[in-house]
Amino acid sequence: ESTAKRADFWTGLFWIAFGATVVVLSALMPVPTHLGATVLTGPGLVPGLLGWALIVLGVVLAVRSRRGKTILPAGEEGLDPRGYSVGRPIVALVLMVIYAVSLALRQPFVPWTIGFVTIFVVAFNWSGRDFPGRAKLVAGAFVLAAATALIVEFVFEKLFFVRLP
Repeated sequence: ESTAKRADFWTGLFWIAFGATVVVLSALMPVPTHLGATVLTGPGLVPGLLGWALIVLGVVLAVRSRRGKTILPAGEEGLDPRGYSVGRPIVALVLMVIYAVSLALRQPFVPWTIGFVTIFVVAFNWSGRDFPGRAKLVAGAFVLAAATALIVEFVFEKLFFVRLP
């Protein structure tokens, strides 16, 4: 049995166990009935649903590994992980921390989200493009970022009545 298949199986079991833990802990969360909340409006609903999603995806991963399928494309099971750079994850982490801190410091949501999404998309798609391709990338990233920021703001503030910074 290949290393990738074993890794997928054990990773699937991990996600099943983690999801089950999330489901149990979310079910144990107190529902503030004195405030008019029900089980369907209580604080444990979304974590519980996410826990169930993790369980389902863990089962899919474990079953696929037992059927001989892995997440790696054919012929790539021998890839050496030492050949990959840690630069991209570090850039992603730094961008996410800056964005999270800015929102925690109550900076305005829409402009910071537009900036974050634009920079994130451009940073990870910049290389290998000529000037017209890069200009198109920046314009497309900006449109995507603006749409994302405005839609998220609308959904949270108008539908869920959650104030954003």
